[in-house]
Amino acid sequence: MRRTYRTTEQIRALTSVARGDSPPDLLVSGGSVLNVYSGELLPAEVAVVSGRVAYVGARRLAAGPETVVLDARGRVVAPGYVDPHGHPQALITPSELARAVLPLGTTAIVADTLIQLRLMRPDRTREAMETLADLPLRFFWFLRVHGQAHSPIDATIMGMERLEGLLGLEDVRAVGEITRWPEAYAGEAGLQEKLSAALGAGRRVEGHAPGVSADRLQVLAGAGFSSDHEAIDAEQALARLRAGLFVILRHGSLRPDLPALARMAGGDRAFSGRIMLSPDGPNPLFVHTMGYMDHALKTALEAGIDPLAAYQMATLNPASYFGLDEELGGLAPGRRADILVLPDLGNPRPEAVVAGGRIAAEDGRLLAEFPVLPWERWLLPLAPGAWRPTASVFSLEGLPPTVPAMHLENTEISIRREVSIEDPPGRGGSDGYRLPEGVLGLFFLDPGGGWRCRTLLSGFAKRLGGMASTYSSGGGIYVMGRSPSDMAAAATRALDLGGGIVVFEKGTLLFELPLPLGGLMSTRTVAEAAGAVSELTALLRERGYDHHDITYSLLFLGFDSLPYVRLTYRGLWDVMRGETLIPREEMG
Repeated sequence: MRRTYRTTEQIRALTSVARGDSPPDLLVSGGSVLNVYSGELLPAEVAVVSGRVAYVGARRLAAGPETVVLDARGRVVAPGYVDPHGHPQALITPSELARAVLPLGTTAIVADTLIQLRLMRPDRTREAMETLADLPLRFFWFLRVHGQAHSPIDATIMGMERLEGLLGLEDVRAVGEITRWPEAYAGEAGLQEKLSAALGAGRRVEGHAPGVSADRLQVLAGAGFSSDHEAIDAEQALARLRAGLFVILRHGSLRPDLPALARMAGGDRAFSGRIMLSPDGPNPLFVHTMGYMDHALKTALEAGIDPLAAYQMATLNPASYFGLDEELGGLAPGRRADILVLPDLGNPRPEAVVAGGRIAAEDGRLLAEFPVLPWERWLLPLAPGAWRPTASVFSLEGLPPTVPAMHLENTEISIRREVSIEDPPGRGGSDGYRLPEGVLGLFFLDPGGGWRCRTLLSGFAKRLGGMASTYSSGGGIYVMGRSPSDMAAAATRALDLGGGIVVFEKGTLLFELPLPLGGLMSTRTVAEAAGAVSELTALLRERGYDHHDITYSLLFLGFDSLPYVRLTYRGLWDVMRGETLIPREEMG
């Protein structure tokens, strides 16, 4: 693993190059350096040795016979971008995300550990985290202390013993995100113990508190919350800043909120050092077509945020927040040599990228070599057994005549609706449900066949034979549709693939995206996964899906920290009341 300190050998090499006693490994010459520490744009040479910056200044250093010279004349030389809040498991692996965004200028990501804790073999977790941290793009981690949906295995996979063993890792910089903020607000003892352990280890606490009032933010700050990324307007963002939190302004496929948030980051406040930018886990289609941190930065500039402040929000501010400013976030002696050559300040997509002292990309073309990673050795199988559901599993028999149901109000929010079924005896024949128009059956199944949860769903599609998805925050498989036979075919195919998103209609396979890595990740590139997302979106739009991000609609069906009703392991769950509306049914 690459350590976040300088070895004796590196110190000798750095000082020798800075004195002019020995030549650098790499020389970025002729450009104007964006100094994020002083807020200036200055003509300067940048010399690199042993993977770190040795010199930034006006003196022209002599190149040696082995020195690589990068011509930056007429260009801006900037530090690599740091994403403070990444989710690198959105249908692709972290390594594939890194391969896609490194040429776009992102050289470090502080990333979610949901896959490591929920999907990986416990004895392989540390190995996987250390291997991923050693890629050309530098990964750091925020450590989950609970799942996005309640699960019977949370107490084991995210218990204190396991978390304390990982908190000591140098690359773990925070815990979070704390999606169960009501438990933190109410003073739940187990969560308090985890937050105290994190703070005692010198780690930050990543908050997730959508819609929380300014008054309640005071309680969460006292509980240990260090930051929050859930503001959707300028006033909410300012309330977080006033409560002493660092504020992450996000702009991605789920919440493209930055134009509404930018007003908060004007004037002197823009230079507070407590504001950061993040795309917050965009889907592959967004990354492929729009970009990553470069797109968030471009949006900030277009929204009127001061250019120097905007670049600080994407570089120095996140590095400082995580205690990494001696390692990342700026171009100064001793820092890791993550360097971008930009056309100008108004265009944050780089022409060349240096990562760890080596030229990693030029003109959008990846040059850095990425190893093949042993995902199959690290990950637990989604469904180790041979159980496969039949159409009878998707019967609606036994539900009340008026069903408390989910209605998808937008991409991420589902509200409660009462749905009446006029003909209870006809609730699940092979020819399909007799349900009101636009209403689907929705099931959440144990991949091993031990239990099922069920309700009805509207606001997703007006017509759909059967769709199955293991891409979820709940750890099981969601199945929806109007035909039990199509639903059984889709679920069976998804399980046969080892995980995936599958659509059947009238017995015909219309779409499949295999997700054999834990049920969440494919083996595809970002471009290939983007094509699949585009295809799935078009297919569902033809059937009435009218929200803006299908990947998050699927992922959040069981995310029980979002309002208002979710289908979870506990059954149909009323988030606001904290009660089960339709309980889980055991099948085994």
